Amino acid sequence: MKEKIIVFDKDFHPEFDGWIGEEDDGVWISYIESKDKNKGNFSKLLEELKAKYNWIKIPTPFGLMKSICLKKGFVLKKEFFPEPFNNWSEVMFWQKKN
Repeated sequence: MKEKIIVFDKDFHPEFDGWIGEEDDGVWISYIESKDKNKGNFSKLLEELKAKYNWIKIPTPFGLMKSICLKKGFVLKKEFFPEPFNNWSEVMFWQKKN
């Protein structure tokens, strides 16, 4: 299935700039930025996404983002990204337990 881009806007988490990519039963959180830092917005977003999807991946997470994800049950792993990147990168990964 092809990825669907979900943009943060006035109807979907207006406290962020950026986008996420939805794929089958999971989401990729790419570059996002909170407009109002230190208010717990990222943690709330993660909880909402964890309730809706079976997996979440965050490639090349920022330092604070990585720290929050580790507290929320994510693991850090390396994943290969094919064309056009052809490179291994760190990914924060969470998967719903059966």
